[in-house]
Amino acid sequence: MTKIISARKKVAHVIMMGDSLSDRGTLERRKLLGVIPMVALAGLQRYTALGRFTNGLAWSDLFSAHMINRFLIEELEEKQHKKGDMDVADRADDILTHRSKKNREATEFDEIQQKKEEHFGLRDDDIADGIISDDLKVQPFIEGSYTFDNDLYVKYQGRDFVRNYDEGGLTADDYRNSPTLNIPLCASRWILANLKQKREALLAYDAKNEVSTHHKKQTLVMEWSGGNDFITVNSRPSKEVVERVLKARIANVEALIKNGYRHFVLINLPDLSLTPRFQAKSKEEQENASRWCQYFNERLQEECQRLQKTYVHCSTNVFDVASIFNRVYHNPTAYGFAADKLTKPYTRSPDFRINKDHTSPSQGYMFWDDIHPTMDMHAILAQEISQYCEENFDFVAPKEEAVQKEVLHIAPEALKAAFITEYEKTLKSALSGWFGIFRRSRIDYKNASLVDILRHALDNQGHRTREVITKLQWIDSLGNLNLNIPALKKAKGELDRERELKSSAVGDLQL
Repeated sequence: MTKIISARKKVAHVIMMGDSLSDRGTLERRKLLGVIPMVALAGLQRYTALGRFTNGLAWSDLFSAHMINRFLIEELEEKQHKKGDMDVADRADDILTHRSKKNREATEFDEIQQKKEEHFGLRDDDIADGIISDDLKVQPFIEGSYTFDNDLYVKYQGRDFVRNYDEGGLTADDYRNSPTLNIPLCASRWILANLKQKREALLAYDAKNEVSTHHKKQTLVMEWSGGNDFITVNSRPSKEVVERVLKARIANVEALIKNGYRHFVLINLPDLSLTPRFQAKSKEEQENASRWCQYFNERLQEECQRLQKTYVHCSTNVFDVASIFNRVYHNPTAYGFAADKLTKPYTRSPDFRINKDHTSPSQGYMFWDDIHPTMDMHAILAQEISQYCEENFDFVAPKEEAVQKEVLHIAPEALKAAFITEYEKTLKSALSGWFGIFRRSRIDYKNASLVDILRHALDNQGHRTREVITKLQWIDSLGNLNLNIPALKKAKGELDRERELKSSAVGDLQL
């Protein structure tokens, strides 16, 4: 699991991008050509009461609920310091269980917290029932100043906390212009959403709502896609599919960085060979799926490390969900699952049912259908992802913006290393193109100081250098410093003094 080395960055907003594993009901509401309900095509109606690809809520729901309930408790503690009219435990009880002051039970806050932790780990097999049917024991997960009614947003006190760009069937790459003779695959390639479309919707929202640079700097983008590229729009996993998924997911990060986003957690792929769908296939197909999932995860790690070195003012990290699935799968009883049910989809079992109160208890089942996990497994994922994010980021409740430019303490060596890597890539592209034989670098880029780089880009018509440092976000389109990095400000100050001296010398000569 990738660990962020630098100090924890503040996060007041979250953006989720992904497929059916993260979908909070978006596909259920979508209509093909504006007429045909996608929920019918996906076959969801018979198997889920909440529009998720599971028997209850997804990890994305539980993650959002966990974070917001934490904000509520922190708010209570803060108010307790200001007001002595009510015990903080009683205040927390009221919010976490939605009880009135008149009907407050005598339960202590510590006991509620203990229950909350027990159920968040999902050791009980009827956790889905408890969450959906308002069981007081698990109500802390979903109660507060928010609801799950809107599949696109989770707001805290009227302000955006989570924005969801997740949709069942979503692919990382765009396959609409990739023809195939396989009719079902061809149809899927045209119908299903892709990561680029979701990014366009995200940026359109930003423009319409005038989302500020400060807002983006305090946003964590969590992206999880690629599974459908492996199994839905292609006949089987392959190296070609891996490279297409990788390219699309990395391009998504770079496009969002270009638009002001700074912090990313990319979730890798679980070993698909462990799912009931592949367990029902031949050994050869299982080994093929496992091989390319593992290869993809290795390549994703490499690419994220490259991004981290290139965009030193950003954080690009991989959450290793594959290791969690492996750990649970090979130790099922430790997590409340039955070993003899690992290869059996809950929806195809004699145990499957949806009760009148919309609960669907999946006792002992790890998989809801032949590819998607049950809510029990989703809650384990939510716990692990929440813990990882809280260890690496400082989550704060969204508030009215008090814009203050963040100081980024990045060493000159890291900045120069990022410049060298990106410049070499840009130069290589120029040399391989038309008239490449006539192109030369007019800067000793491997040994240039920060002052040399800025001088070449801003004063000496170093177009390639300027293109590179603009991409790295050192400067904006007008040549002004774009990042509050002391090392860059110092280098720019030295360059400005050089300019003043030259200007003064020219003035003396004219006199």
